[in-house]
Amino acid sequence: MHRHTVLFNLKDELSEAEKKRVIDSMQTLRTISTIKGYMLEKNKLPAGDKAPYEWLLVADFANDDDRQTYEKDAHHVKVIKGDFVPAVKNYIISDVNF
Repeated sequence: MHRHTVLFNLKDELSEAEKKRVIDSMQTLRTISTIKGYMLEKNKLPAGDKAPYEWLLVADFANDDDRQTYEKDAHHVKVIKGDFVPAVKNYIISDVNF
């Protein structure tokens, strides 16, 4: 299995409606066929030094090849370039096999 994890914050200047639109768009990534499991949730911990990211995305794939297929998927590219990148303040990514 391959797990792709993204922790991120949206830009402060976005309205609540804009933030909702971005999160709703990112929720559609779960429809990409190579994904075996998908979670996108707001962090329950208050923002601070020990919890600097507000959002968590976790996507599981059967293997590295499926993860690479996801990266190149037209819908993924559209959501990431069109919605995520313009709206995100900062993020980190982790990919592991388990």
